[in-house]
Amino acid sequence: MSAPGDTHPELRYEQRDVSVGSIVRFAIALMVVVVLASVFLLGLFKLLAREARRHDPPPPPLTQEAGRLPPMPRLQSTPLQDLEQLRAEEEKELTSYGWVDQKAGVAHIPIEEAIKIVAARGLPHAGPGSSPSPAASPSPAASPSPAPAPAPGGRR
Repeated sequence: MSAPGDTHPELRYEQRDVSVGSIVRFAIALMVVVVLASVFLLGLFKLLAREARRHDPPPPPLTQEAGRLPPMPRLQSTPLQDLEQLRAEEEKELTSYGWVDQKAGVAHIPIEEAIKIVAARGLPHAGPGSSPSPAASPSPAASPSPAPAPAPGGRR
């Protein structure tokens, strides 16, 4: 066994701590390089932008002046507001009474009322060669003939 005071030449370790001065110098040098690279790239960007503007062709003489609207039809300038306005108009039509064609006597009613009427009267049945009309619809008291039951095997 070796004594506590024995030195082992095969074991070596760092005799001093990290040099704080070298770390500070490296950090300062890194910051200087970053600042110089940023200034160089900013100058290069401005130079290239100026060259691009210089080589751009002039606008055609017949271009529209700023503020003038192009001829109809135009694209929507506020599509979300237009959609909200359209939905408000549709909602108003679906929930109110009004004329579709007053001369012909065609009106519209709120959709809830229409659902109640259709539930009470039933849907109109269209016969061959006849057009469906609400006046010709059978009353709920009339019992329509039930559909024939399917034959065994799933065929009719």
